Amino acid sequence: MIRFKKLSVLICVLFVISSLVVGCANTTNNKQTNDKKVEDNKEQKKEPEKKSVNAVTIKIANYYAPEHPVNQALNNKFKPMVEKETNGEVKVEIYPNNQLGNEQEFVEGVQLGTVEMAMTGNLWENTVPQFRLMQMPYMFVNYEHANAVLNGPIGEKIYKYLEPLKVKVLASFPNGFRVVSNNKKAIKSIEDTKGIKLRVFEGKTIIAEMQALGFSTVVMPFSEIFTALQQGVVDGQDNPLSTAYYAGWYDVQKYVAITNHMYSPGYIVINDGVWNKLSENAQKVVKEASVVTANEIMDSVKKQQDEIIKNITEKGVEVTYPDLKPFIEKVRPIVDEYIKERPELKDIANEIQALSKDYLNK
Repeated sequence: MIRFKKLSVLICVLFVISSLVVGCANTTNNKQTNDKKVEDNKEQKKEPEKKSVNAVTIKIANYYAPEHPVNQALNNKFKPMVEKETNGEVKVEIYPNNQLGNEQEFVEGVQLGTVEMAMTGNLWENTVPQFRLMQMPYMFVNYEHANAVLNGPIGEKIYKYLEPLKVKVLASFPNGFRVVSNNKKAIKSIEDTKGIKLRVFEGKTIIAEMQALGFSTVVMPFSEIFTALQQGVVDGQDNPLSTAYYAGWYDVQKYVAITNHMYSPGYIVINDGVWNKLSENAQKVVKEASVVTANEIMDSVKKQQDEIIKNITEKGVEVTYPDLKPFIEKVRPIVDEYIKERPELKDIANEIQALSKDYLNK
């Protein structure tokens, strides 16, 4: 009986121990299971790894001096905005002062894709004749009118003609209204243009216009102007005030005439292949940065005009303001003839003229 009781007690103890072991094992297993679930949940919550994006380097070529509003805007607005908002997907390198060749060379470079972007003038008219419309004599009444056209629906109609060259226009900015400087004589009336040998760029419109106004024209690259003026190879040149001022040309010129004979548009352009390589977000950022940059340039160019005239006058340059009506009459046939040659642009020209009425008194 006593042995039976002892045996019963022993069985009970063994049972309890067995239960404790099983319980501990279950607890351990449960803990391991729970830990595994936690780890699995953590893995599920992890964001998928982002695919690495190879950075695209965009070289921007231009012919402006480093201090010019164009390069100031590129360095202070375009570059930081693009690099920051694309999270490093796009790197920007700026090459001022013809570092990647003269305008003709980097215009061709953008078409070929050897230069990703450029700040160009209107050399496009040599291969895309519809672009001549933008530089018809006295086409725009002021900066606001030009901006409304070139950065609006009317401009987009013209930019489509550039598409076969694999070039996209992102925005337009003003070089300014062109004025004439020379070393021969002050231009106080249209009669004073005779006998002045004037450097012009290689554009059909500007050559025809300046010859109609009485100048003798010499085609010459932008990069050669300073030396040509200094050595007397040519008497003068025509460019916007800020372009000539920052290039130092007024240091070797005696007279400036505010003729405003042609609005000089600039274009921020990009090679199509480069554009198509960019992600959707990068394209959006580059486009927005181009518009911001163009607006910054316009504000700077407008603000600096009076200051530039003051500065060059103090240095001894004589500034004159001839009556522009005879100038306008002299070049009117150029516009009429051009529209006859390009009837597809007649409606666009009429739109530009109609829009000018909104800006005449502004």
